This record gives sequence, C-alpha cells and structure tokens, in this order.
Amino acid sequence: MHQTLERIQADATPVVDGPLKVYFVAASLLLTVTGARLSSFVAVILIFSLLTTHAVGRAYFTFVRYPVWFLVPSLALITFVTPGQTAFEYSVLHVSEEGIRLATKTGLRSVASMSVLSFLALTTTVPQFVSALDRLGLPDSVVEMLLLVYRGIQVLIDESVRLYTAAKLRGGFTSRRSTFRTTKHVATSLLLSSLDSAEQLDLSMRSRCYSGRFPVREYESHGHAYAFGTLAVILLVRFGRLL
Repeated sequence: MHQTLERIQADATPVVDGPLKVYFVAASLLLTVTGARLSSFVAVILIFSLLTTHAVGRAYFTFVRYPVWFLVPSLALITFVTPGQTAFEYSVLHVSEEGIRLATKTGLRSVASMSVLSFLALTTTVPQFVSALDRLGLPDSVVEMLLLVYRGIQVLIDESVRLYTAAKLRGGFTSRRSTFRTTKHVATSLLLSSLDSAEQLDLSMRSRCYSGRFPVREYESHGHAYAFGTLAVILLVRFGRLL
C-alpha cells in the first residue's frame, strides 16, 4: 500500500461518522455473524463495499485482497474434505454437494464480516474508537492502556525507521553476515530507546500531576439516516421473504 492506514483514516469521508459509526458496525457485525441466509450475506457485502469505497476509494480493494488470499485456500480445503453426496470427482479429488454448500456459506459470511470490519478499520482512528467506547463507560484504566499503547506504537515505528535508515546509510546491510549483525544492534538500540521513552513519559506525566484519567476527545455523530436505513435493509433481507 502506498498510503499508510492512518493517512487513509484521516482522509476518509464516511457517510456515518462519530461514535455512531462504532455502534453501527457492531450491530451490523452481530447481525452478520448470527445470520444464516446467503442473501443477507450478499446484501451486507454490497452495502458495506459501497460505503467503504465511497469513503476511501480504491484503498478498500487493496486492503481486502490480503485476507481474501488467506480465505480462498481454507474454503478449498472445506470443499474437498467435507463428506457427502458426490457432486464432482476427478482422479483422487472428491467434491461433495455438502462441501460446496458449506464452503459457499462460510465464504460469504467471512467476506461479509470482513466488509463490515473493513469499513470500521479504514475510516476510524484509534482516538475515535476509544471515544466511542468511553461513552459506553469503558474503565479509565482500559482507556489509558489503549491510548498509551497507540502512542507507544507510533513512537516505536518512528524510532525503528530512524535506526534502519541510519544503519543502511552506513552500509549495515551489504552482506548476510553484516545484515544479521546490524539487525541485532538495531533491535538492542530499539529496546533501550523504548525503555528510555517509557521512563521519560512516566516522569513527564508525574510532573504534570497526572490523575489517572486521559483526556478523551468528543466526536459528533452524523449519518443517522444511513445507519438506520442500512440496519433496516439487513434486517429485512435476513428475516423477510423478499429475497
């Protein structure tokens, strides 16, 4: 991917936004994973593919192709190992009708769930996600842990890129032996710098009289009509007799 996930999230323009988006995705995912009708899975895939494509464009297809590569071999295995009435047979390969039905149902449910989660992952930053959970009464200790881990990952990535660039400019990856030695030194430096950063963060928080409650930004929800309309369509397809 040419863009980082954070850049995609920052540039996204979802029609459903704010804490409502997290609750909307949670409800949609629950309806998807507990459903059994193939038509409901297809409806979820179409709806959330359109919502995500509208929000982030082509980045959606780049994002979902990687889990699909892992999903296809699993579905093929299900097709071949599930016993039942023979639908296709060639040499040692035996495909049953039950295997085809199970693989189809599993595949559609997986892709539908992935479509729902992709909408959340590509359009929701960690602070937005934490803000939505905080409104539900998430304990302060959990909020603190989530935000510190999020910030720590960013610092760790920046430091690792800086160390890697410095080592590469000094010819640290010219051979297999030098690559192994340089990687060892970079990992050691990264560990030590991470410990120093953690100590400095703790000291700075104590010096500012940190009380155990991280400030959480409030986000405004919008797109209620799209959210409730989408849920209504999913419910209609799942429990109705139109499809």
